Amino acid sequence: MDLPQIGAHCSLASCNALDFLPITCQCNKSFCFEHITPDHHECPALHTCITRDLPAFSDPLQRCLVEGCQKPRLRIYNGATDETCPACHQSFCVEHRHRETHRCSSANVETTFSSASSNSSTTRSKPSSIRNSRTTTKRPTDPVKLVQWQKMEVMKMRHRAMPGDPKDRATSLSPDQRLHVKVLVAEQDERIFWFRKTVVTGRALDLLVTQLSLGFPSNQAVKMSKLHEGEDPISLRNDQLLVKQVEDGCSLIICPVT
Repeated sequence: MDLPQIGAHCSLASCNALDFLPITCQCNKSFCFEHITPDHHECPALHTCITRDLPAFSDPLQRCLVEGCQKPRLRIYNGATDETCPACHQSFCVEHRHRETHRCSSANVETTFSSASSNSSTTRSKPSSIRNSRTTTKRPTDPVKLVQWQKMEVMKMRHRAMPGDPKDRATSLSPDQRLHVKVLVAEQDERIFWFRKTVVTGRALDLLVTQLSLGFPSNQAVKMSKLHEGEDPISLRNDQLLVKQVEDGCSLIICPVT
């Protein structure tokens, strides 16, 4: 007495194994559990997949306009435009949406040597005017409230700061390993950057001069000074770590050495 045949042989010629629980593919052939997936038996249905139910997108994914950034742009559907910067009318990703982070063409932050010299003379002659111009909110006098205020200012800076070293743009460094600073580039303009806490002051100075496109003669020495409320600017030493000389959220200025 012949036993009834149970199952079926795998349709893949190189396999042909008898499977007691064969599975039928959408190409109407039976396969074992190892070769049932379409890419394991060169299923012709892979090339004739029905896509009529899928939504059609006419626009390809747009990348951020900042050079070297591969993140997608933010899309703001407000009619005929999707611009994310109201100043230069361009589209950027979430990290570069602020003017300070994409070198907005309307910001006009490039400074020549003459303007840098003018700023340095202003710093020497009227340091109080510079300190007043960079103060946008009133600092509390109560020590407890001052600590809380400083923490809030640093939190705001973290959302706007761009890396002082361009190599760190794709780095996911934790906030406690970053040092945030404000750099005065004009009498009424500040730029916000962050550096690794291991950076030396001299290295940070070179990076800022490049980032801000500051124009100085090749034989002109420059320095970086710390601005503090109610005090004259304090020159920083280039051979020491930046984190050893400034606090998180501190304001700095770059000027020629006199």
